[in-house]
Amino acid sequence: MINLDYAATTPMSPSAMQRYFNTNQKFYYNSESLHSGGDMVKNIVHNCENALNEYFTDNFTLVTSTSGSHANEMALNNYLYHESNKTIVLTSKFEHPSVYAAIHQHNRYDIRYFPEDETGMIDLTLTEQFIQQHHEAIACIICVHVSSETGYIFPIEQLGELTNQFNIPFHVDAVQSAGKLVIPTQYVTSLSISGHKFFGPKGIGALLIREEALRITNPFYHHEHHMRNGTVDVPSLVAMTQALIDYKQSDTIQQFNHKIITTLDPALYVPMKFEPQLKNIIPILINKTDGQYIMQQLSQHNILISTGTACGHGTMHSRGLETLITKQGYSVHQYIRVSLSTLTTEEEINTFLEVINQIT
Repeated sequence: MINLDYAATTPMSPSAMQRYFNTNQKFYYNSESLHSGGDMVKNIVHNCENALNEYFTDNFTLVTSTSGSHANEMALNNYLYHESNKTIVLTSKFEHPSVYAAIHQHNRYDIRYFPEDETGMIDLTLTEQFIQQHHEAIACIICVHVSSETGYIFPIEQLGELTNQFNIPFHVDAVQSAGKLVIPTQYVTSLSISGHKFFGPKGIGALLIREEALRITNPFYHHEHHMRNGTVDVPSLVAMTQALIDYKQSDTIQQFNHKIITTLDPALYVPMKFEPQLKNIIPILINKTDGQYIMQQLSQHNILISTGTACGHGTMHSRGLETLITKQGYSVHQYIRVSLSTLTTEEEINTFLEVINQIT
């Protein structure tokens, strides 16, 4: 099987798997228990928090989650639950569905989107003007760091500088960027990560949030700084932390990205290029058929790609992506995504290119 859908998920690394088993075997106690076993496991959670803060060179409070989606939900509930005179949530049209799902629970807020330039991307000048004019009404600002659909790297530092001017909470969805890019955390109020995107376990993520930004959203939440209920999955947390610390981007990813872009048959495929763009993700438009057909044909050769976010059953596209695609004269059905990892080999890339260029 040739996996070229690593943006959807990655396998657990051997080191993460070993840490998971070891922790599960030796430190299975409940971190909320008041006995010495609970104290021991609580200390492991604290060590993971310290390790994550050292990795991000910052000082966040750790709240574990079941996924990146869950971390996004907790962050937005934290900022939006309390009544205030603030009525605007500012975000992009490229966010993961979990962001819109979380905002939807707070229907008194008006979702506003970053102003766009003629290409459909964020216009920072107009965004600055909007924030200056409406900052007293903005409850929080949310932005994905790397689009899972296009690999586009959003200007988190510039946006963060604007939010800091007016003390607006700024949440960054770092699910696709954690481990792969340096995240300018000094401008961020909170960020979300997900273990299975960087060779950690599925079912574990984290919200890293400033202590002073924490609010009690429900008096019956007794775990995780009153952010959720449920026993902390300490073995998965340990494995996720290990996986992130161990993750190293490979130089071959950029080489394989270039090879795919330059070797695809230009009569059949048009790679979507952005600046800046994470090289792990390659969005491609198709001239003569649709993405589902290409995906199925590749699947018959045991080659795995995607036609949309896996959280939308492989068919969901953001409004931002739809706009970019239609601006180029294509339908959203003419889109596929190839995503690479440090496990990708040249032989796999060669096989993929040979097969995809022969599909008619």
